[in-house]
Amino acid sequence: MERRFHAILSQYNILFKQVTPVHRICKRSVVLSYKVLGESTTESDEPPVFLFHGLLGGKRQWEGIGKIILNVTKRSVVAVDLRNHGDSPHVNSHKYEEQAEDILHLFQKLGVKQASLLGHSMGGKAAMCLALMAPLRITGVLVVDISPVTTSKHYRDDFPKILAAMKAVDFKNPKEVLPAKIEAKKQLEGLSIDDHLMKVILDNIKLKTDNTIGWSCNIDVLLNDIKHIASFPNLKDKTYFGPTLLLGGQMSELIPPDDLTEIRAKFPRAVITYIHKARHNVHVDDPRSFLERAIAFIRTHHYRQQFKPPTLSK
Repeated sequence: MERRFHAILSQYNILFKQVTPVHRICKRSVVLSYKVLGESTTESDEPPVFLFHGLLGGKRQWEGIGKIILNVTKRSVVAVDLRNHGDSPHVNSHKYEEQAEDILHLFQKLGVKQASLLGHSMGGKAAMCLALMAPLRITGVLVVDISPVTTSKHYRDDFPKILAAMKAVDFKNPKEVLPAKIEAKKQLEGLSIDDHLMKVILDNIKLKTDNTIGWSCNIDVLLNDIKHIASFPNLKDKTYFGPTLLLGGQMSELIPPDDLTEIRAKFPRAVITYIHKARHNVHVDDPRSFLERAIAFIRTHHYRQQFKPPTLSK
């Protein structure tokens, strides 16, 4: 599967040999875990679509969405575990600039010159940060229910409590994952969270290499860096002139309409749209509407587009 993916990439990479300078990979980057979805039998020469999960999420939760995007758009799709999540390495920091460097490292590993990005929540901020740091590498950014301007109360107030409660869970020395999930759910029931978030949290429970049960996410570092996760880095003098769609839930408050002016200071082509009656997990609440918007956006933007600052008239 992966060999086929590399063959597809080589068809369009030739077209970009002189488009984008090589971005120097920072020493602090890590090798991310990823999955190429489907059989990658498409003959498309367009850049792949990379999917990034939210806080406490993982690549597996995006496989279903990713496979539909693959089948409809005929573009290769790669789901990624961001640092300190899933099967990716645990490290002692969780800044967005570092996450962007990790993704660039993955691009280098896969031979990807350009890509479209789709990120949910924290993954959306990582995608925006990458677009600002390496704009010519990105053909389009689809950000799901998060703003780079407003600091979410959900992240600032709720997630520290959730992470602290996860850290305090006593798994009672089970030898299998299912009993551990049942025990953890019992201990976390005091949290005011919906069923979907509870499932996302419990999906982090795994059998580790030493045959003990534990969390796949790096709770200590996520808790320590929660202020960075809740905010967005101040990347001065950096602008992404490519297409940018912020797709929010109508019943969520994470993309206030008033943020658009400030968003366009960094993303001049940004558009905000909302899915009716959807909350933060737009792709879960209304997957049909979400996929219609996402696929339309992805289909519109391809490798022949180059995004540069507009020429000012004299």
